[in-house]
Amino acid sequence: MDAFEKQQRIESINGIIKVRWFIVAIIVGLGFILKAKYFGWVGGFQGDFLSGYLKMGAFGLAAFGYNFIFWFFMRRLRRRPIEKISDRALNIMAALQIIPDQLMFTLVYYNTGTVDGMSFLFYFISVFLASSIYKSKGIILTGLLSGFFYTGLLIVEYQGLIPHLNTYQGVTLFGSPYVTRGKIISFIFYIGIMTFAAAFLSNLIRNREKKLREQRDQLSGQTQLLTVQTQELTETRDYLHEALTKSDKARSELEKTKEEQQKTNLELKAKLEEVEKYGQVTTGRELKMIELKDKIKTLEQRIGDLEKK
Repeated sequence: MDAFEKQQRIESINGIIKVRWFIVAIIVGLGFILKAKYFGWVGGFQGDFLSGYLKMGAFGLAAFGYNFIFWFFMRRLRRRPIEKISDRALNIMAALQIIPDQLMFTLVYYNTGTVDGMSFLFYFISVFLASSIYKSKGIILTGLLSGFFYTGLLIVEYQGLIPHLNTYQGVTLFGSPYVTRGKIISFIFYIGIMTFAAAFLSNLIRNREKKLREQRDQLSGQTQLLTVQTQELTETRDYLHEALTKSDKARSELEKTKEEQQKTNLELKAKLEEVEKYGQVTTGRELKMIELKDKIKTLEQRIGDLEKK
């Protein structure tokens, strides 16, 4: 069993233990009421006033006792991690939720007059409880066990191996082979229908749970995939954010560099203008010097010509 199946089995066992408290209390309370109100109702609780109630109380105490042991064991079992709980322990506890009840119902059925009473209906309770904890195979085995206990008790009683206890004084259906045969056939028929219906509904519910589990696992896988994709998108977003931050920083530095270049260009332009002005001034002076030299040369030639004359 996986962890999910173990958890389901534990919850089912705990649910049966809780329900059993009410079932035992109701059965014992009903017995007390019938004993007190209907004085003709005796069955296996014959004798004086006190002994009948003590016997009923002993039955109830026995049922409460083993249910308390189950409750105490499951309480300790729940303290363990689900992975450390063995399948064997859960299977044994699951089996013990049915077999002691079947034995107790058989004792109650015998002490309330068997064919004269209606206590055979308690066997249906065990099949109902089995449907909450077992699959189809377990439910069918519970139904067969109910039929075995019921049929075996009637046969043993009819053969005179154990005494018959009348439900009401002076009134009994015991001893008639037709009644005994009819009771057995009717019970097998009814318990068979109950077992089939319980197995069918249990199988239907378990298949639905299986589909829901598969859908849950599928959704879990999709959720994990979405988580991975979300992480990847987050990483991509952080990378893009970091890249944009670096880009903004680079753009700011580029703009700063551009401004510095523009400033430098303006300074160079101003210096170039100064150089051009200086060059123009220098060129004008040179032209004037050349012009003066030409004039001086012309004057020297004239002076030379005059001296020759």
